[in-house]
Amino acid sequence: FCDGVAKVAKQMKVGASLGDVDVDCGAICMGPRQMQHYQKLVDDAVIKGAKLLVGGFIPPAESPLGKGSFYPPTILADIPENALIAQEEIFGPIMAIFKVKGNSDAEAVRMANNCEFALSSCAFSGDAARARNIASQLVAGMSAVNDLEGCTYMSQSLPFGGCKKSGYDRFAGPEGLRGLCMIRSVCEDMIPFIRNSIPPPMHYPSSGVGHMFA
Repeated sequence: FCDGVAKVAKQMKVGASLGDVDVDCGAICMGPRQMQHYQKLVDDAVIKGAKLLVGGFIPPAESPLGKGSFYPPTILADIPENALIAQEEIFGPIMAIFKVKGNSDAEAVRMANNCEFALSSCAFSGDAARARNIASQLVAGMSAVNDLEGCTYMSQSLPFGGCKKSGYDRFAGPEGLRGLCMIRSVCEDMIPFIRNSIPPPMHYPSSGVGHMFA
């Protein structure tokens, strides 16, 4: 698997996408500061034992890619769980590959959920039922089965949002529309001539003691 994805990443063309239909990866949208964040995550993972298979560097300033916010497709393998990249949001062209002990689905789920961010998730398997079972256990605001996690965002009829430190609110879908509404609670007697008065023994101050006052 690692060899396969590394081969694809090495063949990807990076550059300005406007006017060049052959470009696979354009510039990042968050600028040089975000690129420094990517590099910090990559360097930390490598120091802690991860293998850098492809990319993982900021292009030199004198190079064609150094004139913009271009970070090459990057693949890290054998990442330990204590690496920063396992606990922080990436939002960049970095694939993080972890080894799962015993090829255990339960261990894979535990590792995936061992993060304070939980915006979206996806599970892939040649067995659709297996992928569905794994996806159902991932603690995230969205999940995709045998498809990219971005498909949940592209469908505007679905609510978009996460949980944990990724936030809890939603936009799009019925849930998103409810977020634009002011929700009120209203009480009214269903039968007009019946009043729900409080019996004298329960008036404040009560003559009872503690929770037994009623």
